[in-house]
Amino acid sequence: MIKTKYISLLVLITWLCSCSQFSKSPTSRAWHNMNAKYNALLIAREDYNYGKKILANMEIYNANTSILPKIDSSKLDSAKIYFEDAVKKSSMIAERHSNSKFVDEAYLLLGKARLEKQEYFNAIETYKYLNANAHSLEKKHEALIELFKAYIYNEDYQTSNQLIDLLKKEKLNQKNKIQFLLILSHFYAVQNQEKTALVFLEEALKFKIKSSQRSRYYFVAGKMNENLGNQVNARKYYKQTLKSKPPYGLAFEANMGLLGTQSLAKNTSLAFEDMLEDRKNQDLKAAIYQKMAAIELRKKNFDQAIAFYTKSNTEPSSNNSLKVNAYQNIANLYQYQLLDYQKASLYLDSTLSVTDVGSQNRDEVMQRKLYLKDFIKYQEVLTLEDSVQKLALMNPVELEEKLLKLAKSEIEKTKKSLDIPAIENNQKTVVNTSKSTWLFYDPIQVVKAKNEYIRIWGNRPLEDNWRRQEKTAGSFSIKIEKTKLSDNPEINSDSLAALTAKKKAEAEEEELNIWILDHKRNIPFTEAKLIASKRKQEEALYQIGKIYNIRFKKPDKTKKYFQEILEKHPKSEYTAEVLYTLALMENNPANSAYGIKLIESFPFSSFVRLLKGGSKKLDKSQENEVEEVYSKMFRLYENSDYENTSKGLEDAMTKFAGSQMEDKLAMLRIFCLKKLGNKDVYTIALNDFVRSYPSSPLINTAKEYLSVLY
Repeated sequence: MIKTKYISLLVLITWLCSCSQFSKSPTSRAWHNMNAKYNALLIAREDYNYGKKILANMEIYNANTSILPKIDSSKLDSAKIYFEDAVKKSSMIAERHSNSKFVDEAYLLLGKARLEKQEYFNAIETYKYLNANAHSLEKKHEALIELFKAYIYNEDYQTSNQLIDLLKKEKLNQKNKIQFLLILSHFYAVQNQEKTALVFLEEALKFKIKSSQRSRYYFVAGKMNENLGNQVNARKYYKQTLKSKPPYGLAFEANMGLLGTQSLAKNTSLAFEDMLEDRKNQDLKAAIYQKMAAIELRKKNFDQAIAFYTKSNTEPSSNNSLKVNAYQNIANLYQYQLLDYQKASLYLDSTLSVTDVGSQNRDEVMQRKLYLKDFIKYQEVLTLEDSVQKLALMNPVELEEKLLKLAKSEIEKTKKSLDIPAIENNQKTVVNTSKSTWLFYDPIQVVKAKNEYIRIWGNRPLEDNWRRQEKTAGSFSIKIEKTKLSDNPEINSDSLAALTAKKKAEAEEEELNIWILDHKRNIPFTEAKLIASKRKQEEALYQIGKIYNIRFKKPDKTKKYFQEILEKHPKSEYTAEVLYTLALMENNPANSAYGIKLIESFPFSSFVRLLKGGSKKLDKSQENEVEEVYSKMFRLYENSDYENTSKGLEDAMTKFAGSQMEDKLAMLRIFCLKKLGNKDVYTIALNDFVRSYPSSPLINTAKEYLSVLY
């Protein structure tokens, strides 16, 4: 009996020892495989899938749906608890069941859960470990593909390219090959290489994808084809999207895609009306109106497109990107099609108001807003200075008649704008003036207020109780306030009307005089004022031309404004740069009329060097020669031989263009020009130095000299 007990105890101890995770016995492996698969891994997989399901239900499908769902940190909280539990459970397999055949799968799931939690570094480290220690080649490949995805989410595109080269050399099974092609397509899509992305996506779609995401892939393929102008292929993929049982939101977008790619000859208005009336689309009306706007854009009906985009923004929607898209498209229409830069700027303001802080799109919109603001400012300056310079050339009689006519026109416009109430959503809104100053600081507003007072109360002296007929001090009058002057028998109604008309005429005349006096201040009658006006005009022409050249990419407009600088301001500080820019627009810049004039007029300008082929590096012996020349020129300068110093420096700057001492040669030449008293050449040289040598230690000296000039 005792012997039997010892044998049973020995068997039990042997069995328990065989269950160790470090044992390689079949019993141990079977036990750990069972516990790993049906305990920790099962729960971890369920948690991960449930978290993914929550995010999928929260996803908003739209025209910008990407191949891989975007990890949105703002919507992660509700699903995060499930991903955290998936991390804990999958980690247990590595800790307690290290001899199980499910360890590789556990690490893979661990990495995926960490990636969904946006723990990119931890996910990357997990995949690296799995790639190095996986028991099967397929799992190594799968780890590399998931690592590729993690680098994309982390925006590490350089390392992603290295992984692409590595994975292309590997022989992947079908499942891994499909996944690699999809992620590769996403990689190029996020870098705006849509043609390349479409090639890899269509290659992946040649396989039978059993994933629940295949409807998404079909839709994205349709959208890419539509963006690239392949309408037939786009319609094919949109139809395949609908056949693959997509979620309602994706089905809606696919239907919208089919409508948007129909021939313009077909009438789609009835289909859109049906969609707008469908109760299921109550929250999707904003998207419907935007698709209607897109069709009008294809038809070049810009006003109608703007109307539909505006209507889109009046509809409630949980998709903020629709508002951003609507405002930005309206801004684009005004800027690029209707050329109304003032309205474009206003709609860019609206775009910024609804764009998330930190968004890349926000930075782009902000840049556009800033240069449009500058463009509008300089356009207003140019218009004003052109008009006042023309007024200054008129004889006094013509000038008075012109100003009187302008005054009457502007005052009438102002009155009309004040008489029309601004109504929106059946609510009256107050007209907002451009200047929020006190009324009595504005003489024009004072005159208007006086006229309004006379119209209501008549012309009355300033006194206490002015609204009462009886004004006895210290007594209480029961007379009705706000009595009409016409009720007074002593005043004839005809004389009252005549008096009122006279006062009104006087007030209007005073208002006209104030307007004329106010605008006369801006007219450059004196030489000093005319010079200041022309300087403003010159600056405005240069800035507008520059914006047209760099921002709007309109060389014809650039040419127009820059040529005007050469005609009206031949001694402009911008002449060298203007000639250089105009020369670059010609077939043979250096030999063009502008290029020749630049070389002749500004032989030592940095723009000449750029025109002739840019700066070149000199060897050590040449640099030593430059130092010797500079020392020689400096001694001449100290001996007050400014003429020879200036000439020698000009020769040296031409001969040793691109030298490390070029900025010193240029600055010494500026000193000589200052001593010689050639103000025009001196000013041009200073401005050229600031533009040509922004990183020079002498830049502050040049700026100080410029500040003294202006």
